[in-house]
Amino acid sequence: MECESLKGSFDPDAFATFVRSQFPYFCNTMVSASSSFVTEEATRQPLVFLESGGGSQVPRVVTEAVVASMSNRDRSVVGRAYQTEARQVLLSLLTGDNTNDNILVMGSNATALLKTLAQQYRNNGLLTEEDEIVIASENHLSNVLPWIAAAKSTGASIKWWTTNSLFDAPIDSQGRKEASLSESPMLSDLISSKTKVVAVSHASNILGCVRDIPSICTLVHEITGGGGHVVVDGVAASPHLLSPDAFHGDHVPNWYVVSLHKSFGPHLGCLVGKRSSALDLHHRDSTTLLLSDEVVYKHWELGTMNFEACAGAIALKEYVDMIGKEALRRYVLEGEDDGDARRLHHSGKRTSNSNHSLINAARTCIHISETRLLHHLLNYLQKTCFNSVRVIQDVGAMKVDDCTNSSLADSSNAFSNLPIVSFVHASIPSNDIVQHCRNHGLVCRACKFLSTERLWKEMRIQRDEDVVRFSLAHYNTIGDIDRAIEVLELLRLGGDKCNLPRC
Repeated sequence: MECESLKGSFDPDAFATFVRSQFPYFCNTMVSASSSFVTEEATRQPLVFLESGGGSQVPRVVTEAVVASMSNRDRSVVGRAYQTEARQVLLSLLTGDNTNDNILVMGSNATALLKTLAQQYRNNGLLTEEDEIVIASENHLSNVLPWIAAAKSTGASIKWWTTNSLFDAPIDSQGRKEASLSESPMLSDLISSKTKVVAVSHASNILGCVRDIPSICTLVHEITGGGGHVVVDGVAASPHLLSPDAFHGDHVPNWYVVSLHKSFGPHLGCLVGKRSSALDLHHRDSTTLLLSDEVVYKHWELGTMNFEACAGAIALKEYVDMIGKEALRRYVLEGEDDGDARRLHHSGKRTSNSNHSLINAARTCIHISETRLLHHLLNYLQKTCFNSVRVIQDVGAMKVDDCTNSSLADSSNAFSNLPIVSFVHASIPSNDIVQHCRNHGLVCRACKFLSTERLWKEMRIQRDEDVVRFSLAHYNTIGDIDRAIEVLELLRLGGDKCNLPRC
């Protein structure tokens, strides 16, 4: 799914104004004077939210749906109806037109779903001591630890797809780094006929680089003959890509997981699986094809489902459609002189308000808005603070195979970088920077964000060091970034009376 162009008619500031009007948070963003973590000055500033990666703000239509469901709690009828519709809506939102080939199960969050998935591979005999598991070092630990545990209990081998070259490989007699059979930035070096699971991220929650999932799936399928399963953590990517391009191609992930609380929805995890892979987990005999989806759901969704979250999930699709309709109305109908916009308008008329048309329009506007914010922030950090600030970025070494320039999504798709910016300062601890920001009404965060120790080594970050992360979303504005720059400039120029060293 490619990003359409609205560049001749798109007004990102007007788009942001419309979007923010849908979120209660931005209708009352002044910092409370009673908040213990802010200064008096901060109470006169609007609260700037740059921590969507930890949990996004929620649109009004979603909160109202959750409240409405709690006001009419008829579990066996209304609740079940919410659950059924939420499954259908989320499957459509996440896979686009590929709803017939996939199923979707729901749970408390992505971490719990991935843990259960790995346990089922282990318990149902899909992993043996002859098998290999390939894990991306940039993964969130939720897509790492369960597979390591499964490998330990079954005797399967672990290989690492790294973001960098072999930084700690042994040196041979001629001073060259020796190759490794268990880790490499070239995925094709690691995949073999023994590969059973390839656990990757659609985008890292630290680096923000969108990986080329269709190419990864194709490579694994070709080498393993379909025996290798690709498990994708889509949590960091889904708020920005919406319906992911991962499901548009000849070969798609066997499993793709998201957490809605990071995608403008309620606390609810969703795991999309190829129907064949899901059935294979439970009955690996001749009766597999006779197993119904409902039986599969019961293996995953134990006890009473969170029906209120299901109601919010249904409303989340309404919000996405709302953005899409606004895009088609405002940025296409009013901009027909622009060729690219005219083509999108034609596509919109041809398909009316179809699922694909609305999602693609929303996705296009989100991408243009977020890219503008990302470039503005990076321009400041990399040019103004280049002597003291190091932005933690992908170095371009991670590749799928020799035929691809990198593992990033195709540059023609335009979705190679998400608005996730992580950095460290040469002399100011990351947690001090975050405290300074919060003192001035700027919400951000510093920690390791449940990353692997390998990623820290590959990025050459000290083991005990945290990184500052600004994670943006389409409801942020240029004004938010300008305010963030003002707050950081207080540190750079004078320490802002915080007993912090100048940059």
